[in-house]
Amino acid sequence: MRREIPPLRLLTTFEAVLRTGGVQNAAAELNVTQPAVSQALRNLEDHVGTKLLDRRVRPAALTEAGRILLQGVSSGFDQIGRAVDHIKALESADQNIVTVACTICTGTYWLMPRLAEFYNQHPEITVKVSTTNLIPQFASETDLLIRFGSGDWADGESELLFRERLIPVCSPGAMMRLGNGDLAKATLLHVEAEDECWPRWDQYFDAMGLSGSGQGNRTFSNYVQATQAAIAGMGVMLGWVSNSSDLLRQGQLTVFRDQPLFPDGAFHLVRPKRKEAKAAATTLARHLHRCVADVSSGK
Repeated sequence: MRREIPPLRLLTTFEAVLRTGGVQNAAAELNVTQPAVSQALRNLEDHVGTKLLDRRVRPAALTEAGRILLQGVSSGFDQIGRAVDHIKALESADQNIVTVACTICTGTYWLMPRLAEFYNQHPEITVKVSTTNLIPQFASETDLLIRFGSGDWADGESELLFRERLIPVCSPGAMMRLGNGDLAKATLLHVEAEDECWPRWDQYFDAMGLSGSGQGNRTFSNYVQATQAAIAGMGVMLGWVSNSSDLLRQGQLTVFRDQPLFPDGAFHLVRPKRKEAKAAATTLARHLHRCVADVSSGK
């Protein structure tokens, strides 16, 4: 059924007159003339079909119909105000949520350890990390990607985060068994990667001028599995230094052969095109760049 609701302009004027204490005050608040306020009150009475104000007394008093309408109008405006406040709160909360997409290994070994300090500095911001075994892609909620490659991508605007190097790593126990870093004696741990620009063991052998391919091979579907296998002493992994550096410092991994491979690509922060950047996303990006700068400067 169609509701018999008077025009909002008339209801707003009526509520303002009663709340501010008179026509003069309501006119000042609404930035209209006093005759315009008086006319709006008469139009409202015509709409509801009865008198809302008893004008025989000064100041005019509410009739029973006026009291009923004022109660409904005040209640309705209060609910509208609370609804608007709720919407603003939701919008504010959304602006403080940053969604970052990256590979499982980058999220686990590089990004997550660097979020602890970020949360200490910015407790009001929540970072959601979305990980994949594949090349990170934009979804509707994504604010930032951490992606390896040339940086020339059509789906976003990229900025260099850090350049990378790869180096053979293994557990200290495996190092003691294998000795002098001879890869020909080692079991090599491989990672299946969708991205062809990710270096593999054969590229490392070619770049170092080495022959052979180790004593055995074990293949894993993602870098995290391969890393855990290396920590467990199952073989030698071609480790990304960005992801292995904390494990090397902690002594869970050690450098097996101190000859790094420098890939053509680099890690970039990528922002989606045609999407206004959140202030929180910009704050996180500055923090990640600062983490890289601190490492480069030895801090």
